[in-house]
Amino acid sequence: MIVPYAAGGSSDVLARLLAVPLSKSLGQQIVIDNRAGAGSRLGIELAAKAAPDGYTLLLADMPHTIIPAVQKGVHYDPVRDFTPIALIGTASMFFFTQPAVRADTIGDFVTLAKAEPDRITIASGGIGSATHLTAELFQAKAGIKLVHVPFRGAGPAINDLVAGHVQSAFTTLATASSVLDRLRLLAVASQTRSPSQPNVATFREAGIDLVVEHWWGVLAPAGVPAEIAARLTADLRAILDSQDFAAHLIALGVTISHATPAQFRALIESDTARWAEIVNSVGIRE
Repeated sequence: MIVPYAAGGSSDVLARLLAVPLSKSLGQQIVIDNRAGAGSRLGIELAAKAAPDGYTLLLADMPHTIIPAVQKGVHYDPVRDFTPIALIGTASMFFFTQPAVRADTIGDFVTLAKAEPDRITIASGGIGSATHLTAELFQAKAGIKLVHVPFRGAGPAINDLVAGHVQSAFTTLATASSVLDRLRLLAVASQTRSPSQPNVATFREAGIDLVVEHWWGVLAPAGVPAEIAARLTADLRAILDSQDFAAHLIALGVTISHATPAQFRALIESDTARWAEIVNSVGIRE
C-alpha cells in the first residue's frame, strides 16, 4: 500500500491502521510503502503505473484531486488512471488562530482582516495543499486578503501557529488534537457543527458559504479485474464496519464513510473540477 507522504502523517496513520486487519482478511501481509515527494505526486504516479493486479494499492487523500491543477507535467489523471476501492472517511477542516489575534468569532476575524488587508498571516501545509486551497476559498468567499505562509506539511504549520510565528491556519482536528488548548478554534467548514466540538460554529452560521471536508480512500491502478476490486472493497467494508476500527477513527476526528466505489469515483470527479476552478481563479501555480 503506497502512502504518498512521509511516515507519521494522517494518511500514514490510517494506512497502518488498515494494514493490520486487511492483512488478516486477505491472508497476505500488507506492506506500507511511504513514497513522499512533490506534495504526494510522486507516490500517486508510482501507483498509477503499477500493474493492475490488485497487489498495489494507494492510500489517497484530497490532494490527489488538487495536484493536477497546481503542478506542471503531472503524469496521472485522478479519475481515469485509478479504480476506486473504498472511501475510508472524512474529516472537517477547522479554522484556528493564535490566541493573540483579536477575534473571538469568525465574524470578528473577517472584520479584522478587512480592516487590515495583507497583514494577517495564514499558514498552510504547502502550495497546493488542502489547507492552502481551503484558505484561498475562505478568502474568496469572505472577501478578505491574507498573507499565505506555506510549510512542508500541516504539522509544521500548526507548530509555528502555536509558537506565534503565524496568526491563523486551517487543518483537521486530528492534526491539531495535541495543541487544542494552546490555540483558538473559531469555525468549522462543515454542513453542521462537529459532534466532537459542538460549541464551534460553522462558517455558514456566520454567512460564509465554506464547506470543505478532507477525505481519505483506497485506490488501485486502473484496469484491476472487477472480481479483485470487489474482493478488496468487501474486505475493507467489513473493516470499516467493525467497532474496533471505528473507535480508532473517532479518536482521530475522522468520520467513517459508507460510500460505494461509484460514489467515491463521483467525489474524485467533483473535487477535481472544483479545485481546478479555484486554482485557476486564484492563479496558484507551483
